[in-house]
Amino acid sequence: MSRLFLQLLAPLLLFPALLSAQFVEDALRFARLDGYATPRAGAIGIGFTALADDISSLHYNPAGLILIPGIEVSGGLFFARNRTETDFLHLTTAAAISSTAFTHLGVATTQRWGSTRAGIGIAYTLDNDYENSARYAAFNPSSSLVASWAQETDIPRENWAFRLYLADTVNGRMVTPIRDSLQQEASIRERGGLHSLLGGIAFELTPQVSLGFTIALKYGRFTYSRDYREHDFLNRYNWLDTVQFTNVDFSSLQLQEDLTQELSGITGSVGLLFRMGNFLRLGAHVRFPTFFQVRERFARSAVATFDNGDRKRLSEDGHNSYNLRTPFVFACGVALHIPETELTFTAGAAYADVTQLEFTDAPWEVLQLNRLIGEQLVGQVLWGAGVEWKLPLLPLSGRASFQSITSPYGRDIPKAATSVFATGAALYLAPNVRLDILFRYLEAAELRTNYGNSSYTLTRTPWTIAAGLTYRY
Repeated sequence: MSRLFLQLLAPLLLFPALLSAQFVEDALRFARLDGYATPRAGAIGIGFTALADDISSLHYNPAGLILIPGIEVSGGLFFARNRTETDFLHLTTAAAISSTAFTHLGVATTQRWGSTRAGIGIAYTLDNDYENSARYAAFNPSSSLVASWAQETDIPRENWAFRLYLADTVNGRMVTPIRDSLQQEASIRERGGLHSLLGGIAFELTPQVSLGFTIALKYGRFTYSRDYREHDFLNRYNWLDTVQFTNVDFSSLQLQEDLTQELSGITGSVGLLFRMGNFLRLGAHVRFPTFFQVRERFARSAVATFDNGDRKRLSEDGHNSYNLRTPFVFACGVALHIPETELTFTAGAAYADVTQLEFTDAPWEVLQLNRLIGEQLVGQVLWGAGVEWKLPLLPLSGRASFQSITSPYGRDIPKAATSVFATGAALYLAPNVRLDILFRYLEAAELRTNYGNSSYTLTRTPWTIAAGLTYRY
């Protein structure tokens, strides 16, 4: 098909293509287990499910609200250096970007109602920070984005490769000669975060056992931008076959993709805490599924450049909305305090079956994720241990913890198990004023889609410095 005929036909080819998120990694972003509520809880880890004696209990175990004496006001912020490394066709590329935000702000109090002690609290927390950047580049000898587009459909008006003069119909089939041997590179920028507004209440069932409940309203934004390019580095495609389309004078393809998601949701949780004096605490916590509503705006534009100087541009944009349900999260923990040494040891575990992630009221392409989730993902286990030590004769405490989250992928990839190392300290500025400091390092790998069956591994290694101030009166 000649380019002149394509130019005459192009105004008829305005069929909108769905550009929204259509990959498993988009679903996993809603169910991450690596967040934390406050600098103190971040330094102690999942074992805080049993310790649960400050505003962080709203996140880890609301039954612990009754352990807060009087009124507690707490707030904090963090600085993160979000580093990434991509492995694409065995070539690695590094990138980094920084972010700063509030970790939490909340107030809680306890009161005695007759013979029963009750606690209540409200707080804002940052569940996840989505700030990220990445780059990858390599020579691809076996596939191309153009070929992936050409295979999507034989209907010309719906095929981007055809509309960009990079593919044609031969005997009723869409074909393209641009199947491999291209230099490919991309830069990615992600922004946003997921936030919670929590309210909780707890009651003493007995002097040793308390029960607590929370309700959480979640909201946030995620933006994704990718600038992708593939070009004929070897000048393999250098003449135009107008009959069988066995070759084309292709030079490069530039693609810009943008996605913005507005998130809102609701969830709740129930927690139970058992105390044996000041020596032992056992905690259990169940977080119910979060029901998200997602509103998306998306756009993509592409420019194909040819050796003779011709350029073809194409762009589309749109919007949609859908619902998403996350899985239950079951957590438990133990805390052991040794008064003689002022040491407190904690340990805990949590489980989430991410195969229960489910999209509903969504376009057909998004609903296909439900099948991929069941085929590619498995349940995740978070486990960890921590320690807190009150230094003798000094208004100072030290903390440290390690956590691990098993891979969500059925077919594992290197470093897909998340490792979290954290250390911190507390400085008592006054008997009722505590300054908490956290240093946290995380390492996790994700399998991300480049296009079609082409993928790359993204390893995140952010380190975080956070500080929080707690005042009790």
